[in-house]
Amino acid sequence: MVLGDVIRVEDASTYVVKIPPDIQKECIGRLVKIKKDDGIIVGVIKNITHTVREELIPYIEPQMQPKYAPFNEDFKNSCYTIHGLGTIRNGIVKYSIDSPPDIGDELLLLARNEVRDFHTLNGKPSIAYFQANRDALDRTVLLGIVEQVEKNYPECCAMLKLIRKYIARGA
Repeated sequence: MVLGDVIRVEDASTYVVKIPPDIQKECIGRLVKIKKDDGIIVGVIKNITHTVREELIPYIEPQMQPKYAPFNEDFKNSCYTIHGLGTIRNGIVKYSIDSPPDIGDELLLLARNEVRDFHTLNGKPSIAYFQANRDALDRTVLLGIVEQVEKNYPECCAMLKLIRKYIARGA
């Protein structure tokens, strides 16, 4: 299921995705992917913004509004802010992004098997990206990631419970 299209790339790991009005919105902390030619970029929904662009309407003549302010008819604008965590290319996981997505690339949910693949490094469970991204992500986002990893790695429940407790304390 397509969640939206990339409309802005702020840097190698921050992207803005426009949410189509007819789609069910996902929650903050949900792991997502953007397909590239040679693999996928794995990211997380960092924020959701809803705006109404009414501030320009008084300055545009009424007969010109349909041309210059088409959002007057569809005035709601919702976007995801995506934080890139790493890539999976040809089965190789990298916790860095060397090439951001292009404008127009589609945002999709990360499948269960892809969540497991992304959190497996050298055949062992890994969330090595977690510490590097801790300051860039809100507590809610980090807890959402832990919850999804926990569903895919029940054997790591004890370790993830400690991580969850550490995050919840605000450390």
